[in-house]
Amino acid sequence: MKPQLLFYIGKGGVGKSTTSAITAVHLSRHSRDILLVSMDPAHNQRDIFQQDFSEKPRQVTDSLSVKEVDVDYWIEKYLKDTEKTIKRTYSYESAFNLQNYFNVLQFSPGLEEYALLLAFENIIHTSEDKDVIIFDMAPTALTLRFFSLPFITLIWLEELLKLREKIYAKKEIISEIKIGRKTIEQDKVKAKLAVLIEEYEHLGDRFTSGAARINLVMNTDKLSFSEAFRIKKKLLDIGIHIESILINKSQSKTIADEVREEFNRQKFGLFPFSSKNIMGYQAINEYLDENRDIFVNLE
Repeated sequence: MKPQLLFYIGKGGVGKSTTSAITAVHLSRHSRDILLVSMDPAHNQRDIFQQDFSEKPRQVTDSLSVKEVDVDYWIEKYLKDTEKTIKRTYSYESAFNLQNYFNVLQFSPGLEEYALLLAFENIIHTSEDKDVIIFDMAPTALTLRFFSLPFITLIWLEELLKLREKIYAKKEIISEIKIGRKTIEQDKVKAKLAVLIEEYEHLGDRFTSGAARINLVMNTDKLSFSEAFRIKKKLLDIGIHIESILINKSQSKTIADEVREEFNRQKFGLFPFSSKNIMGYQAINEYLDENRDIFVNLE
């Protein structure tokens, strides 16, 4: 059975890291094998748990481990993988001096998002034994680009494949005129484009399938509500549904009518305001003991 994927998204400062950490500890209390992943370059989980984390998952308890995604490492890996792919696909790369393109590739827009997607896929493949993987995501702008990237990339790849098919068809016509028969050699570029299309379709399916649960974290202020509304709209535009609205630092047990009206298809979870700093595993446990009904409507 594949692990369930929980994503915690929202405006910077609303408490994505705190709510995702509280959720991770809550689930681990029920003897489930949980992996909490910090995808935010700021990496707040080390402050919350008062422990150092890295790319290698660190056991916090027998049923909970935490890791941080090293974005710089995955950018470097993405660049190296891309260079290898181009050299394998274009055997004539030296004639066109493609090395110049490799040198500027590191400045390409969207590089951080592609690197995060590569890291995400690696986490899925290496954590199949987990029951739940919780992703503490970056603030809004980067997270929205991360979720959108597979769908945008698919549009590009499909158009490139159509263009390549036209080029290859003309190549076969020219070959038939010159030597009296069509070429039968395999088009490596076309084959690679087809593989990439399949990979990005699979990535997009991960975000839209029932295995992925998107939890949008917000506070009770108007600014937080406005951004939460924009996030919901942008995700719906690419077919991603928000499952739950988590209101953090709540000082009331009621939810504003405008929030219920706008998010009428989502579950709600209230994370009460705490006057204490929720820092350290023990502090998270104490918070859960004091607020036992947080997850009643979410499970």
